[in-house]
Amino acid sequence: MQPQWQQITWVPDTHMRFTHITEGVNAVAAAQDDQQQVAPLALSHRVVPGGEVIVDIVGELDIATTEMAVSYVKDVLDHHHGPVIVDLTALRFCDARGLAALLRMANHAEQTGLPFMLASPSPPLVKLMRITGLDRRFLPSG
Repeated sequence: MQPQWQQITWVPDTHMRFTHITEGVNAVAAAQDDQQQVAPLALSHRVVPGGEVIVDIVGELDIATTEMAVSYVKDVLDHHHGPVIVDLTALRFCDARGLAALLRMANHAEQTGLPFMLASPSPPLVKLMRITGLDRRFLPSG
């Protein structure tokens, strides 16, 4: 069985809200801060043969991109019925707002009754989770 792909491209308007534009194969998004600097974020997901949904978050998860990422993952959770794994292998940066966004995603998954896991968080993100106590929520014990 081939993985299923869906594309959603998000474009920021001037008020930092994000508007759905199109559907296709990959999701690519960019958000701009007040000084017109671009903070790249790419979002995509696939359903693997076992029924799990793997969401890839690539780039930076910070104040400029968290709403986009949360909206995307909530949409995936609302439209799929299997466990959701958020792959952070290519996440280059995550600040406290990004960590809060991951928590919002996990809370939404819990409300919908779906298992939610993070895969491959970077050492700095693991450190941030430990400092905030969220390692108990996101990381396997052991």
